[in-house]
Amino acid sequence: MSKNIPLLFFLFFSFTVSAQQNNIWYFGRQAGLDFNSQGGQPVPTALQNSAMNTDEGCSTICDDNGNLLFYTNGITVYNKEHNVMQNGDNLLGNKSACQSGLIVPQPGGDSLFYIFTTDAIENNFANGYNYSIVNMKKDNGRGSIVVKNQLLSQSCTERMTAARHANGVDIWLITNDNNSNTFRSWLITCNGLQTAPIVSNAGIVMNFNVLTNTGYMKVSPDGKQLCHTFFPLGEEVGGVSNFIQLFNFDNNSGIISGGIKVTRPNASYIGCEYSPDSKYIYLTRPTKTMIDQIEAKLATSAAIEASAVSMPTPSSKPFGIQLGPDEKIYVFNESQNVGVINNPNNKAPNVGFNEAQISTSPHTAYLSSPSFMNDVAFDPNNSFTYTLLGGCDGQVQFTSFSSMPGNVSWFWDFGDGSTSTLQNPMHVFTPSDQTYTVSLTMSSNLSCANIKRSRLIQPAGISGEVSYDFTIRCDSDYVRFTNTSKTLLDNNVQFVWDFGDGATSTDVNPIHTYSVAGQYNVKLSTTAGSTCSIKELTQAVNIVSFQIAATADVTVLVGNPVYLSASGPPVEYAWSPAKWLSDTASKNTIATPLEDIKYIVTGTNSDGCHTSDSVFIKVIQYDNVYVPSAFTPNNDGKNETIKPYFPGTVTLDAFIIFDRWGNKIFSSNERSTGWDGTFKGANQPNGVYVWTFSGKDTKTNQAIYKKGTVTLIR
Repeated sequence: MSKNIPLLFFLFFSFTVSAQQNNIWYFGRQAGLDFNSQGGQPVPTALQNSAMNTDEGCSTICDDNGNLLFYTNGITVYNKEHNVMQNGDNLLGNKSACQSGLIVPQPGGDSLFYIFTTDAIENNFANGYNYSIVNMKKDNGRGSIVVKNQLLSQSCTERMTAARHANGVDIWLITNDNNSNTFRSWLITCNGLQTAPIVSNAGIVMNFNVLTNTGYMKVSPDGKQLCHTFFPLGEEVGGVSNFIQLFNFDNNSGIISGGIKVTRPNASYIGCEYSPDSKYIYLTRPTKTMIDQIEAKLATSAAIEASAVSMPTPSSKPFGIQLGPDEKIYVFNESQNVGVINNPNNKAPNVGFNEAQISTSPHTAYLSSPSFMNDVAFDPNNSFTYTLLGGCDGQVQFTSFSSMPGNVSWFWDFGDGSTSTLQNPMHVFTPSDQTYTVSLTMSSNLSCANIKRSRLIQPAGISGEVSYDFTIRCDSDYVRFTNTSKTLLDNNVQFVWDFGDGATSTDVNPIHTYSVAGQYNVKLSTTAGSTCSIKELTQAVNIVSFQIAATADVTVLVGNPVYLSASGPPVEYAWSPAKWLSDTASKNTIATPLEDIKYIVTGTNSDGCHTSDSVFIKVIQYDNVYVPSAFTPNNDGKNETIKPYFPGTVTLDAFIIFDRWGNKIFSSNERSTGWDGTFKGANQPNGVYVWTFSGKDTKTNQAIYKKGTVTLIR
């Protein structure tokens, strides 16, 4: 095979690397999001026109202006008219692969795009990694697959990702061999896909379970680090606790090195995504309904693990996660809502996370999230920043930077008819109270492509007023605050909450716990940052608490009952767990535990508020099976029955009593049921009786059989 794939029969044009190439997302069960500015409409808006259904991996690509070109689930390619693209069916991806399909534009042209696909565990990874090529000049601009299902590597996992080369133009495709610690970096240049990959061996050999070949890979926006996860069906897979790995990535050479293992108790990590500044990684924990934030660039695994902050997702199981073109992170789950981390560069929990910020109804993401190149949403190496000057009267100072080699040229389009070729221009917008799309195109004499970055600018600062609602979900627990400052939220303004008890938060929709009942004046205000004025609102929040109290902790012999009760004003009670309880929905209940256990009782009052307390029962175990040598069923309330006593790990098959002639007069397989000295309603005479015990030790899986005698005394 030749070193690169010849594409001489295609015409090449000047190509621009654009931040708007991921402005439209299609994912899951016909769900979609549009990040293009729609006048006064919020961004993103939900789309209802998708033709695609997929369980997991998918990808979308737009042109330089954010207009849809095509999208795929790794099996079928849909064009901009939502029809199957010409020759766009039967690709060798798998809709159950975490990163089934990935679209990568070829540098140096305006019409050629690679679709990389990978197989899934459900197909035993039989198809491997493959690529197809789309030519958008075919079929009257609707595109056509002109190279299809070319094998890249037979050995594959469900993971693959793409990252920008250090030169700002070329692209690395990164794949991961099955049951290994082998990574392959495939370079895509203006001359096409280089078929001799850079091979790296780093980190842990992932061969201890087939599930280690599932999961995600992501490269940080700065191109310096690679995150690597695998799918956990439980806390342990193949006897190994769930973990992620963080690798060094050299985006100049394509070499992957190092390998820091990061794990936490009950981690169950699956999805990963970097913050725009590459400082933090967000990890989804679907089985734990939680998202963790860790500091990715710390030196040791211990330091990284210690930096973790967990954020609950009580209404959803977060799965896929993806950085958006608005520099927010989007969290996908099986519901008809998409969660948003609005300020991902902040230290958690002050990141403005809203687990149901966007509705995609009637469609759902299922387990899906779209895949993109690491810097399409945010490029810290080739972009620009801006600062509002003066009295927010329209003066804006721009600062640009680029990693492109050679002599870089700059071309600014300020969106108001004005342009500039300075690297760091100052521009005055008139009128100042509008929103402008400012774009910067960077070019170099040593590069075959341009780089274009765009941002929405509000020269006079944001407009709108702050507002919020609150719900006292439980008077003794927390208050949920909902920021309803619509215009400000749409413009990603940061907020500060003052809860009136000395505590503050910069979360968009915080939950706050008040430890003492009373009236609190809660103030919501904008930060000074890039806004032109401080806006604030103060409202009174009344907290009225209530409590319940459960039975005190107690110690009992195994098999003995414990009477549990709760005191307090609630209308309804619920005990959990239900194991060994006579009733879970009463104020009073009876527990007959066989092992140590903690019961929690939750009370609900007439306002729907909840509070809880707990009781711990310490169970003293017997060392062996024990049956008393005598009993006295004489109605004096003492020793009225004879029954076996045995450890909680032992199950009872049968406890049997025989009279002196060998007749069976009693049998039971219930731990709590004993013989009362009667047979068919008649009292049996004093004397010696034979008993047998048969059961099983659940720890050793060994059968147990014992026999002995007991004396009946009246």
